[in-house]
Amino acid sequence: MEAVTREDEYEHVTLDVMYITSNIPGPGVNLDDFESEFSHGCTCKSSCTTSCSCTRGFLNYTDSRINQDKLSGPVVECNSNCKCDINCGNRLIQHGPLDCLTVRETQSKGLGLVTEKIIRKGQFICEYAGEVIGLEEARRRVEINKRTNSMNYVLVVSEHVSSNTIVTCIDPKYFGNIGRYGNHSCQPNSTLVPVRVEGVIPRLCLFASRDIQANEEVTFDYGGGVENSVQVHSDTPCLCGADNCLSYLPHHPI
Repeated sequence: MEAVTREDEYEHVTLDVMYITSNIPGPGVNLDDFESEFSHGCTCKSSCTTSCSCTRGFLNYTDSRINQDKLSGPVVECNSNCKCDINCGNRLIQHGPLDCLTVRETQSKGLGLVTEKIIRKGQFICEYAGEVIGLEEARRRVEINKRTNSMNYVLVVSEHVSSNTIVTCIDPKYFGNIGRYGNHSCQPNSTLVPVRVEGVIPRLCLFASRDIQANEEVTFDYGGGVENSVQVHSDTPCLCGADNCLSYLPHHPI
């Protein structure tokens, strides 16, 4: 049986984190950008095709799985202004995470995200949601985490669009969803993809990069996961155990 999407009804295993189902604004974020919404939508009658103004000539998904040429973005889903049906094929991540995710203790990495059902290649798994913060705030929090030897959850993703670079910083340390338990692997089984639904601030979403078996841990690349992202390595040992492990966790150079 394959995993299916559902409403996000997960809870945290610890009491010091508030569960949120979508991003919230944090220090340093541009509130105008965060609160902005697309003012127009497509005029498709039922399900969108390549002629849809949202898909921009190239379908994002086929049979509820991301197309491989979309792993590096951009991905824009249909929004509340669109005329298409709520079950349109270009509405995927907005239906919520898979119903099969659980948080378990791993052998060496603390808590990890595990699937109880098979996840097929290309399926949407869950969002990495938290506080959307500014770049300076991200630097400040990363430095505090280093000084206090605390777990760092700050994720920084760069999108390279033409000659522009769009940077998104998300921290789910105190406000986050099920995605915060995803661990790094140098040989991950999921890919992080920025997806826009309501406006210009993307949601950071995990898609299976291969079939993931039941009771297997869901992992992704902490270096950003976006094609052509610049990666450097921190001084934090990597415990992923992959054959190609680089010994230290990657991070975005902020």
